[in-house]
Amino acid sequence: TLLSVSALALAASGAASAATWDFNSTPVGTYSSLTDGTATLTYTGGSGLFQVVDAAPGWPIDGRSIISYFDNPGDAPFKVTFAGGASMFKIGVGDYNADEDHTHLRAWSASDVLLASADYDNPASTYGGDYMMVSSATSIAYVTFWDGEPYPGAVYWDNMSYTPVVPEPETYALMGLGLAALGLVARRRRQA
Repeated sequence: TLLSVSALALAASGAASAATWDFNSTPVGTYSSLTDGTATLTYTGGSGLFQVVDAAPGWPIDGRSIISYFDNPGDAPFKVTFAGGASMFKIGVGDYNADEDHTHLRAWSASDVLLASADYDNPASTYGGDYMMVSSATSIAYVTFWDGEPYPGAVYWDNMSYTPVVPEPETYALMGLGLAALGLVARRRRQA
């Protein structure tokens, strides 16, 4: 029984939980960067500024969201860098029903190798949009996402989630518990 418990604790220690960033606790305003957990968000175009706004054109955009268009219209990407890497990244994109939007998401390694990509064309008749997601067995160092024609940068982004590769404190605690249990099992076997 003790061996089963220790093996389970060791197996559970490798999994990092996903983090979600919905911007609802971020004050409305203009930013050059934002950090949440192990993720740092920047905008790579023009002056590098973007806005957190109260805009909810429809699912999956709710409450506050980010947009670059008002400070820096254009198709330069947002960039999210992960301290220690990530294995998955997902983000919601949406707009009001004025035009068709062509959006893109790319995942990159630390050596700038493209690991995964996703694209989404948001129909002109849609309030809101959908999610885009990338994942990779190789650690994702950063992701880029942007909107192309007809009005580059004029979409809303919200509800990011990512799975950090960096072990969390709970992971170390579970791993330590598993190792301690294995040590106890080995000690009992030697005594028997």
